[in-house]
Amino acid sequence: MTTGNFDALVSAARVQLEPLDSHFIAGSDAALKDDYLTLLAALLLEKGALTEAQLRLMMMLIAVIRPAFPLAHYLQQSAKLDSEGLARIVRNLGQTKQAAQALLFDFAVLQRITGPLAAQQVERLGWLAKICGLGDKQILLINFWSLRLLGIKTSVEAFSGAVTVVKTARVERLLSSDTQLKEKITRNGLPQKNQFIEQGSYVFKSNISSRTVYSAFLSYSLCRFAIVPAKGLVIRVVMDASEDANDEYGKKGEPLFEIIPLPAAFNAWRSFLTGKHHD
Repeated sequence: MTTGNFDALVSAARVQLEPLDSHFIAGSDAALKDDYLTLLAALLLEKGALTEAQLRLMMMLIAVIRPAFPLAHYLQQSAKLDSEGLARIVRNLGQTKQAAQALLFDFAVLQRITGPLAAQQVERLGWLAKICGLGDKQILLINFWSLRLLGIKTSVEAFSGAVTVVKTARVERLLSSDTQLKEKITRNGLPQKNQFIEQGSYVFKSNISSRTVYSAFLSYSLCRFAIVPAKGLVIRVVMDASEDANDEYGKKGEPLFEIIPLPAAFNAWRSFLTGKHHD
C-alpha cells in the first residue's frame, strides 16, 4: 500500500470516526441542500483549490447533510455558477434565516481553518448576511463561535452586541414541595462563568440560608424564576452574594447573568463547541 493510498484511507476513516452532529439543513429538501453546498463550495473555491483540512471538513459536512450527490458534484456546480444562479440561491437560502446563518457559519469555520479571513471575505460575509436578512447580532454570533471552535482567543467585550441578559421573572419564598417548582429546572445558585447552560424555564434557589428558624424548619427557599431563551455560554454573573440574600432583588426584573447564545443553526458543530464530542 502506498503512502498516498493510506492517507486517503485515513481521511475517509476520520470522517466516520469523528462525525459531526446532525446538521441544521439535514431535514431540508434536496433542492435546498444542493443550493447550500453549491454556494458553500463557491465561497471556498474563490481562493483556489481546497486545502486538505477544508476537504476533510467538507466531507464531514456531506456525511451529516446527506445530499443527493457527492462532494465532487458541488465543486463542479460552483465552477458553473453565474450571477443569475447566485441570485436565485441567495434568495432561496434567505427564506430560511437559520439556513443562511448555518451556511455563513460553516464558511467562516472552513475558511478560518486556513488562516484569518481576508478583508474581501469579511465584506462578502457581511453582504451575504445582509441579503439573507441576518442582523448584527447574528453576524457577531457567527464570528464569536467560529473563532471559539478553532481555539482562537476572543475578547468577550468585542462581542457585547451578541449578549443575552437573563433576567428574573419573579421571586418567591417556597417550600421544596411547592407545585410552582414542578416542570421547572431547579438549581441551587446561579451557573458559573464559562459554563454552558441549557435552554429552559429555571428556578434558581438562593445559596443564603433562610433568615428565620421557622422558615428553615419548614425548608423554605428563596427562589428566583427565569427563562433561559437558548443554550449558551455564561460570560458574566451579575447578581452578587449580597443581592442573592436580598428578598427584593429580582422583583423588578433585575439581571441574574449574561450568556452568548449558541444558535440552533450551528448544530453540526455543537458537541465540539461544548467540549462533549464523543463523551
